[in-house]
Amino acid sequence: MSRITRTDVIRPHALSSESRRQLTDTLYAVHRQIFDGVDRESFAQYVVGSKAEHTWILVHKNAAGDAVGYFALHLFEKQLGGEPLAVFRAEAGLLRAYRGGNVNARFWMERVVRYVLRHPGRRVFYLGALVHPSSYSLFARHCGEVWPRHGQETPPALLSLMTSLASEFGLEQVDPARPLVRRVGWSTQEPDVESEYWKHCDKAEVRYFLASNPGYGQGHGLVTVVPLTLDNLLSMARSLLKRRLHQSLDKLTARMQRAWPGSLPRSVRDVQQLRRVPFLAHLDDTTLRGLAGHAERHVLPAGQPVFQAGNACDGLYLIERGAVYVLAPTGPGETLVDELGGGAIFGEGALLTGERRSASIRTATAAVLVHLPRRALLPLLEKDGPLREGLWKTFSERRFDDLVRGRDGYRHLGRKQRLDVFRHGEHRELAASQWHGLEAGTQLFVPSGTLEFEHDGLMMSQRGALLMEVRRPLRVKALETTRLVLLKPLAAGREHLLLPCQNYWPDRAAA
Repeated sequence: MSRITRTDVIRPHALSSESRRQLTDTLYAVHRQIFDGVDRESFAQYVVGSKAEHTWILVHKNAAGDAVGYFALHLFEKQLGGEPLAVFRAEAGLLRAYRGGNVNARFWMERVVRYVLRHPGRRVFYLGALVHPSSYSLFARHCGEVWPRHGQETPPALLSLMTSLASEFGLEQVDPARPLVRRVGWSTQEPDVESEYWKHCDKAEVRYFLASNPGYGQGHGLVTVVPLTLDNLLSMARSLLKRRLHQSLDKLTARMQRAWPGSLPRSVRDVQQLRRVPFLAHLDDTTLRGLAGHAERHVLPAGQPVFQAGNACDGLYLIERGAVYVLAPTGPGETLVDELGGGAIFGEGALLTGERRSASIRTATAAVLVHLPRRALLPLLEKDGPLREGLWKTFSERRFDDLVRGRDGYRHLGRKQRLDVFRHGEHRELAASQWHGLEAGTQLFVPSGTLEFEHDGLMMSQRGALLMEVRRPLRVKALETTRLVLLKPLAAGREHLLLPCQNYWPDRAAA
C-alpha cells in the first residue's frame, strides 16, 4: 500500500538561498508528474518564493523518504478601502497513489483558526483559482459558505471583491462573459478515463464546476472564495467531524458483521443499496435480503489495494461510497484504465468467465465497498436470466471500450459514443460446436469465448476478447460457449484488423 509516512513543515523564508533551491528542485520534480504548463522558475516564484507575509510548505514523504506531494499555504495581509484584509492562498500536488486522505485539511484549519482568533473583526478569506473539479468539490462539500455556488447568484459586492483580488494576484481574465474564470496555466495531467469520470460525475458541485469552467483542462481556474468567519470554520469542522464519525461507525458495523455473521439484522438501507444496482433491481425483497445477508462491507482508506491482477475471483464488489482506480499491469508497472465512483460495480468479469483477475483495484478516495461473495452469486446467476444478462452486458461494454479506445475509427469518439456503437449491435450467444455465418463488411466483437474460422486457407482459433472486420463472407464455429456482438460498420476507411485484446490492450473488465 502506498502511503504517506512523514510530513515536514518548512518555512521557506527562513531557509538559505541554497536550501530554497534544493526545496524547489524537490517540489518541482513532484509537480511535473501532476501538472503541465508551469516552468521551474515560475513554480519557484509562485510556491517557494511567494511574496506572502507568511508561507508554510508541507512536504509529504513515503516510507523510502521520497517526496510524493506538497501543500503550500500563503497568508497575504492587505488593505482594502482603508480596512485590513487577510487572504489565504494555497497550492497542492500529490501523486495519484497517495491521494484521497485529506492530508492537508487539519494543518490548513489550524493555521486559519489561529489567525482568525488573533484578529477578531478582521475580514479573512481563502482565495483560490481552482483548476480541477476535485478541488472545488472538496470546498463545496465541507464549507458552509463558498462562492460561486450552484443555485445562488454571487452577491455583487463580493463578486467585485473576488474579481479585484484575482486581478491583483495577476490572474488574467479568459472571457469577459465569465469574469471568475482566469488563466492559471496549471493543467492537471489525467488520462482520458479520469477525464471521463469527472465529465460524467453526478455530484451537483462537480456539474456546477464543469459548467462554470469548461476550459479547466487547458489550465483555466475558477476564482473561488471562502469567507473564513468563525461560523464558516465551525461548519467545516462539523462536516469533517461528521465524516469521521460516519467512517468510524461504518468500520465498527463492518467488523461486527464479519466477526458475527448473521448476528446483526440487515437494514432497509442494505436492501435499498442493492436495489440501486440496475441488474439487481428486479429481485424481490426476500432475495435481496438473502443476498445482503452474505454481503460484507469494507471500509477502506485512500490508496488501499482491494485485489491484484492475477488473484482468484472471490466475488463482486459494489461501491457504496467513494471511488476506485482500475489498474492494468503493463511491464514493470501499472496503467490507469478506469476510475469508478459510487454505485458502480467491479469484478464481474472474473465472476462470469472463471478467469483470474486481469486488473488491480485500488481505492482512489476513502471508500465503502460491499463485497458479494461468489458462493452467494453463482446460484442466482444460474437461475436468474436478467441478472446474468445484466452482468454480461456490463462486462462486455467495459471490455469493448478497453479494446477500441484509442484505435483508428474510434479515438475521435467519446466514451458514450463508443458504447452507443456497442449497444446498437446485434448480440448473440453460441453454444459449443454451433456455427454462425457472417456477411462481408460485418464488424465482429467477441467479449468472451473461443471461435474457429478459416483464414487464408488455414484453420485458426481465437479466444476473446477480439474485434475483427469481416472482409468476405465467413463462417465461424464456437469451440465453447461464446458471446458475439455484430456491429454496424463505421465510416469507410476506418477498418479494423484482428485485435487480440490480450496482446495489445489492457483488459480491466475481467477484474
